[in-house]
Amino acid sequence: MTVRREFIFRLLAPRHMRGRLLVLLVPVAILGVVLKLIRVVEFYPGSGLLGIAERSWSEVAFGAAWILFWGGLCAVGARWWRTMVFYAAHLASCVLGIFLVISHQYVMKTGNPLTWDQIAYAWRGRGQLAGLLGAEADAVTIGLIVGVAVFTLILPGVLGGTVSRFLRSPSRGLRRAVIAGAAVLLAASTWSAPTVSAAFALAAPVQLVVSPIREANAYPETPTPGVVDDARSSTTRLAPSAGERQRNLVVITLESQRATSTLPETSQPVTPVLDALAAESITPSRGYSLLPHTSKALTAIHCGVTPPPDHANTEADAGSIPLPCLPELLAAQGYETAFLQSATENFERRRSTAANLGFGYFRAVDSMNKVGFDRANYFGYEDDILLGPARDWLTTARSGPFMLSLLTVTGHHDYRLEGHEPIDFVEDPLLNRYLNSIHYQDAFVGHVIDMFKSLGLYHDTVFVVVGDHGEGFGEHRIFQHDNTIYEEGIRVPYLVHDPELGPVALDEAANQLAILPTAVDAIGFDLVSGHAYQPSLLSGEAQGPLVATCWKRGRCTAVIDGDRKLIHHFGDRRDEVFDLATDTYETEDLATSTDPAWMAEMRDLALQRYVDTEAWYAAGRATS
Repeated sequence: MTVRREFIFRLLAPRHMRGRLLVLLVPVAILGVVLKLIRVVEFYPGSGLLGIAERSWSEVAFGAAWILFWGGLCAVGARWWRTMVFYAAHLASCVLGIFLVISHQYVMKTGNPLTWDQIAYAWRGRGQLAGLLGAEADAVTIGLIVGVAVFTLILPGVLGGTVSRFLRSPSRGLRRAVIAGAAVLLAASTWSAPTVSAAFALAAPVQLVVSPIREANAYPETPTPGVVDDARSSTTRLAPSAGERQRNLVVITLESQRATSTLPETSQPVTPVLDALAAESITPSRGYSLLPHTSKALTAIHCGVTPPPDHANTEADAGSIPLPCLPELLAAQGYETAFLQSATENFERRRSTAANLGFGYFRAVDSMNKVGFDRANYFGYEDDILLGPARDWLTTARSGPFMLSLLTVTGHHDYRLEGHEPIDFVEDPLLNRYLNSIHYQDAFVGHVIDMFKSLGLYHDTVFVVVGDHGEGFGEHRIFQHDNTIYEEGIRVPYLVHDPELGPVALDEAANQLAILPTAVDAIGFDLVSGHAYQPSLLSGEAQGPLVATCWKRGRCTAVIDGDRKLIHHFGDRRDEVFDLATDTYETEDLATSTDPAWMAEMRDLALQRYVDTEAWYAAGRATS
């Protein structure tokens, strides 16, 4: 009983609180600074002392504020208050330390800050992302998290008494000064130099708080007059073109496949099948994704409308798209429609997305025979697994004209295609794994074409081959795709192959919105609608300017106007301008020598397009 009382007393009245707090708080503050310095070295090698200071200041200020804040709170008030603060500081420091580690690893893997939207997205898909978390949870991450637990839960009790003996009880004036100093430093931690990216420079906890505020103020509030009515009043249907036969349609969406024109020099061609096919197809000079995220791209490709600009995957919600998509339009003309993918069906609610797009048949890798096929990444198998089910559907489930949509997965992170001897395209191991994955996807396109020839369906079918988005490998300090607004993230393979037509090379860029009207033209229909769709590539009408938007609201957007491209960073840093005719890799920023009026016009166009899209979807939801 005496031991139990002593234990409870120690809990309610801990000894050496000041020393234990110092041992607790200082390592957490140092951890944040050290991790930031690692990121600076990784993303900004060769930075001078001023550059390092500009990019690390927020972490230093936040760490100092963290120490002063908890130290000040624990130095004032009654004993019971100091005890509560003492334990709250332990819990908060442990949570902060773990967050700093996770945020650091996220930035190192993606080049993007960890935000509330991304955390919410990961939480909603926690079951689907288990494989990814397992793949990314390396020894360094686990070791850092264990270290956080040790220095927040164990070291204070071990070293606190020793440190306390060197500390004096602070005066009342000093206590107030400490709390005031914490407030000043916390405010100072929100500052970043105008010459550096605030998203990178701000301390991770500060960025987490500031991000929603920046998002809320990123766009104007007023949509273009009439855009709200458009969703309510427009009707869309297909009418058979006079004198034209109606043909089959196949859409192949290539996961994470950037255009080869954005790749570095390789030891041999990465996409020989697509290169040869493009020479016989309808091709724009450059093809673009609207929003570099798969479910969003699928909406643009199949519906011909800008996808809902949100993190909530609303394209999977029934009735969320105000206009009928291509599968539904073709079904009304007697077509059978199917969507097959080599990824698991629950990832981003893909079955629901396919149903919302209007597909009558859906099949994912979950129900496919996996014998003889290897994993491609953490949530899918190599794409040839689709060939058997596609052949079965074409030969047994189909009785008339059809639309078949195939979504690959091999190109998706974490690029660990198994069972295939890799080719040494480049020296960088990560990029080489990716190039082998898209080389496989390229071969898959050839296998699909060969299957249609063997079934006698080739000449009566139009094939659309397009990337959902590209993939970054640090070319502009960003990895993967969601917020990679540079060419490596949004320029994609893009062709419409009509065996009856032959090559048509267009001297302008096009985005995924042109696929629906072009496919409708090519298979023998007229698109009848009150909605202003993007012109068909066969119409001869101008396509641009083209707008692309990052997945994260208020993070970045781009406008392609002919060969010029503006990237707007929403105040995170100065906007950029590139001449794509001479600078494919976007290495020379021309913003300082570009007409400010043109930059303002393009920026306003991108911002207004986003606001109009939000209003259009809101109007559609209100009437559904």
